[in-house]
Formats: sequence, C-alpha cells, structure tokens
Amino acid sequence: MVTHLPGRARSLAAALATVLVLTSLIIGPARGGAAAVTCAGSTGPGIPPPASLPAGLPGFHAQWYGQSGYPTLCPGERSTATVAYYNAGSRGWVSGRLGEVAYLGTWGPEPGQDRATALGGDGQLGSPATGWPRYNRIAIQPAAYVGPGQVAWFQFTIQAPLTPGTYRLYLRPLVEGAQWMEDFGVFWLVTVLNPDGTPPPAQTGVSSPTGSSTLGVPTTRGTFTTHLIKERLADITVRTVTANSTFCANACPVKPLDQYVAADHAYAGIHGTYICPPDYAECAGKINSYDYAMYNSDLATWINKPALIGQNGLVIFNGKTPTYYRRAFVYGQGPTANAPVTAGISMFMLLLQGGTVLDISAEQTVKQTEKGLKGSLGTDGTFIYLVVVDNASLQESQLVLQALGVQDAINLDGGGTAAMWIDGGYTVGPGRLLPNAILLTKP
Repeated sequence: MVTHLPGRARSLAAALATVLVLTSLIIGPARGGAAAVTCAGSTGPGIPPPASLPAGLPGFHAQWYGQSGYPTLCPGERSTATVAYYNAGSRGWVSGRLGEVAYLGTWGPEPGQDRATALGGDGQLGSPATGWPRYNRIAIQPAAYVGPGQVAWFQFTIQAPLTPGTYRLYLRPLVEGAQWMEDFGVFWLVTVLNPDGTPPPAQTGVSSPTGSSTLGVPTTRGTFTTHLIKERLADITVRTVTANSTFCANACPVKPLDQYVAADHAYAGIHGTYICPPDYAECAGKINSYDYAMYNSDLATWINKPALIGQNGLVIFNGKTPTYYRRAFVYGQGPTANAPVTAGISMFMLLLQGGTVLDISAEQTVKQTEKGLKGSLGTDGTFIYLVVVDNASLQESQLVLQALGVQDAINLDGGGTAAMWIDGGYTVGPGRLLPNAILLTKP
C-alpha cells in the first residue's frame, strides 16, 4: 500500500489520520496449530509517525513513518509486521529496476548488516522460510512506484524461534544496487513464550547484541571497554585448530588468525592459548611453543595430549554442547575418558563456573594481575562469547564476563597476542603469529 501526502503542507490532523490507518493495518499473529493450547500470542500497540517530515532531499531518502507493535509469540508461531517509510527524497522508488527499487534489509546490531536471522527469511543460510525476498532482504516496496512525498507500507512475516527468549530484528531501508538510506534504529522486539504460555526467563547481565560489538561493561571495579563476538550456539560450530600436527617444543609453526579463518572457511575467530613468543628473552629454545592440550578439529586429534592430566582448566565441545572442567585431569577419569569431542582447549585457568566467579587469587601469576588485553571464551547455555577486555587484570575480566551474563568461561591469551576476526576483518589485532586458534563456522 502507498499513501499519497500533499508535501510540506500536510497538517497534524492528516498525520493523526495516518496513525489510525496504521493502527487498522496492524495484523495480529496467526496462531500456529503446533503451539500448546495454553500458550497465546499477542501484539503490542502500534508506534505512530513523527509530527514533521523532511521532503524533497536530493536523491534517495527515506523517513521512518510508524510501525505495528512488538509481538509476543508462542514457539514457532508467526506474526505479520508492518512498517511505514515516507519517501523524503527527490527520486521515486521503482519496483523491478536495480538501482531504483526499495527494500528493507537486515541491519545491526542484531542480526547485523545483510546477515541471516532466526526470525525470518527465504530458507537460505539457516533462516526460516517466511516469504522474505531473500534471507537478508525483509520486504520489497509494496507498489510498483513510490514517488516523493508518498508513504510505502512494508509488510513481512516473523516466525518465533522454538527456544523461548527475547529476540531483536533490526532493519534499514535501501535502494538495491545504489545505497542504504537513513538508519533510524528501527527494530522488532520479539518475545517468545514458554510452551505453557509463561514468560521466558528474564535476561541477566549487560544487554549485548549478537555478532560483533564493542561495549562499555560496568562492574564493581569500573567500566571496561570490551570487544565481543556473540552467537547462538545453535547457529555455529566451534572448531579448535593448530598450526602443528604433532607435539612441538621449539620453532613451532605459526600463522596469523585470518589464515586460520580462511583455511576453515570460518565466520569468526579468536587467538587461543598462552604461547612463548619470540620477543620474550625467556622463550629462547622454546619459541612459539605452548604447554596446553588443544584438540585439532581438522585432524580429529589432541595435540599436546599429556597436558590433559594437568591442573589447568578445560572446555570441550561435542557438537553444539560445551562441557567445562576446573581441572583438566578430571576429563580423563571415569565415563568422560572417552567422551566424543569435536573441539577442545585447556588453559590456565577456568574463570567462571555456573555463573560464579572462581577464586583464582592464589593461582594467578604476577603477569595476570597486570592490566592489559585479556581474552576469554564463555557460554551461557544459549550463546557463545568470544571476549577481549581492554586494560584489565584477569580478575577484572572475570567480573566483565559475569556482567555480560556468561555462565562458564575459560581464560585465553591476551596482550600482544590478542586477535579477534569476524565477517571479513579484524576487530582486535592482528597481534602475533599464532600456533593455535578458536574458530566459529556457520552452515
């Protein structure tokens, strides 16, 4: 639908009338037959347009003009959403003509520019098939032509994931093949209920988006700049990789993080264990070696396996499921001795377990008490967190992880070794050449 407006002379009364039109267009969720009978979805009130709008700006421009309300849905349930954009530019939007046709595209921080989302799509890259033009194009302009001063009412279908929780879908208008138009921070907040209709668990910790972000995380020891890669465990596969294929004590093979990423066709990556770098005098005779067990996911074997009997922390992944050990030697005992592994890293030391900050005061080294870049890997049952904290001690990085809502976490190297890579480039580093790394791959 396209609404015609009489340019700058549009009155407030006309704007209010449009609010009524918007309200009448809000479509409630279509109840899915698979949802439990005790679960019922709903849609909140619509959001009205601004009181005044620019007009006739040279080229392509869009002004947000209102939207339907945020839905609360049962797992798997669908809802139709409506968002209106006013053509504030001097050029019309022409359907079917590359360089002139208007779409809504996925945007950051969640799921990120041009990224797939669990809330809708065309069935590609793991997105549900909800009738979107593409997995990263939410809707196309609803009329063949939307001229300057007209309002386009975009509609699209959202599908609730099966996991209860709170999800966000950020969007931004663009002219395909030409440019992204103005970003007004438009998003849909989708609450997915438990199957019995009760609210999902309240989110804990500092709110953080999926994908890549840099946050100021407040703690009892101050606020720390934190570089974060956060993804749903269900959407990624964790891989731990090494440059050496067997034990190496000196002059070990190394390469930059981006080469590890490219070799495994990964989406994101972070540096791994402590290493003995060539710029440390005390590392003469053991350059680029590391004293920790790493599971090489590409070779399906443990490297430095004897280190598994030590006192270091350990995390292993069996597919999407992580298991943490305060002491690595416990992994080799009893029924866990032959447990299937797809990725794994031991490291000095485990930082969080069950949401509790572990007391490492008697174990940490003098170097770990110094402030610097501190790396870590953590999970909370739903998400994986790759983290680099600026100017922090190891104990301060523990507080940052807890503030983010991480439940279990293991320490990684930091300082001059710190490197973080996602979706085409470094967000930290590149740092030193690395003998091992942790990668995230997507289907």
